[in-house]
Amino acid sequence: MFIKSGLRGVDLIIGGGFKKGSLVIVAGNPGTGKTVFSAGWLYHGAADFDESGIYASFAESRETFYDNMKGFGYDFKKLEDEGKFQFLDLLTVRYEGVSDVFNWILDKVYSLKAKRLVIDSFSALAQAFEKPIDVRTFIHTILSKILRKTGCTTLLILEVPYGEEKIGYGIEEFLADAVLLLKKKEYEGVPLREISILKNRWSEIIQTDYVFTLKGGFQIFPPLSIKPMKRPIGRYEVIPHKRDFFSTGIRDLDKILRGSFRGGGYNLLEIEKDVAFPLERLISPIACNFLNQGHGVVILPPQGISSSTVEKAIVPFIDPEYRENLVITDYKGEGYGIVTLKGGSLEEDMKQLWRVISDLREKTGKPVFSVVGFDTIEYNYGEREALKILGEDVARIRNYEDLRLNIIRPTIHVADNLEALSDIHLRIEMIHGALFIRGMKPKTTLLGISFETSEEYSKIKLTPVI
Repeated sequence: MFIKSGLRGVDLIIGGGFKKGSLVIVAGNPGTGKTVFSAGWLYHGAADFDESGIYASFAESRETFYDNMKGFGYDFKKLEDEGKFQFLDLLTVRYEGVSDVFNWILDKVYSLKAKRLVIDSFSALAQAFEKPIDVRTFIHTILSKILRKTGCTTLLILEVPYGEEKIGYGIEEFLADAVLLLKKKEYEGVPLREISILKNRWSEIIQTDYVFTLKGGFQIFPPLSIKPMKRPIGRYEVIPHKRDFFSTGIRDLDKILRGSFRGGGYNLLEIEKDVAFPLERLISPIACNFLNQGHGVVILPPQGISSSTVEKAIVPFIDPEYRENLVITDYKGEGYGIVTLKGGSLEEDMKQLWRVISDLREKTGKPVFSVVGFDTIEYNYGEREALKILGEDVARIRNYEDLRLNIIRPTIHVADNLEALSDIHLRIEMIHGALFIRGMKPKTTLLGISFETSEEYSKIKLTPVI
């Protein structure tokens, strides 16, 4: 039998939850999120699954713990008042004796009929033992008296000193049913949090490492292979433009750009080579937010994306009265709103693209949002020709106060030039199978990309890795 963790993404990667009555080690350097993980596991167990829990702490006081956990959305005082939770303050254990403290914990487990127990930290408790053999005996006692007899699942928190690779005494890792290692590191200048599954007796370890965040509590970003992105089921949320800047149609993206998505903006979206083009994850909601507010939108698809694919991803989510304001330029194909480019001269084809933008601006009386795949331009005409049109392209966008989002892969030759010219530079990349976006200009942290759908609308959610 398995018990759900209640932590977002965790059950997906550990085989459905923790096995009832198991011993799980949660290890890591100080500040990696062990307490938040364990506290969240207890909180959701009591609040969502009616499984009472105990937090035995050798690390901090009850007041400090309660105050700190409120910041992650965990109200333990409420659970305590409901009789579903107890906090055991064991800061004085070295003076009271290990056996007495253990018996006290055991009495509390029985009296509360606790199904979940956290010992934070076992590293602090182990300092009270005289010999390593005593550590082994203690863990065996936990296994026999608490876990097997009461069915109480136990999490042992272990502190791993900086510079150390060994977890605890080595005995704990051998006896535990599962071992989770939390890490905090730097990834290309931004913070990254990782959780590694080092051991799992009840489920095959398909992938070892995952990215997680502490934003709003503990949350893992599952790989797309485990949890594929949802598809929109209704029109995208429409977010009104402001007087002095445009909304991207993604509230979280608006916040990190701090109102810099403005008329005359020449912007860049860089997509790492191992990432599938994020049409429905980013471009569609932005385009639809402009179209559904009466703006014109012009799209020259990037490499690997056909005009018909763009049409299917956007047209169903546009109000019928605005559908004629979408124009897709391509080198072949027929369909709704498609303007065919000749593919012979870039200068002539860009003049046609600029005419389309100009016509839409005149028709709508509003700035036009255009998306241009510069990898397509470089592939069809070459680097030299692409560089020739950059100056006039930038000037037209800025002079007419339209808005541009250029799309590139990092392998194209004009990438450096586009980065230098861009007001905003965003990058989409995949880490441990999960999809993230981050700002290169302005600089931001990593943000996990996910879909939220409701009966009213679909929207993109960006969650920072903190």
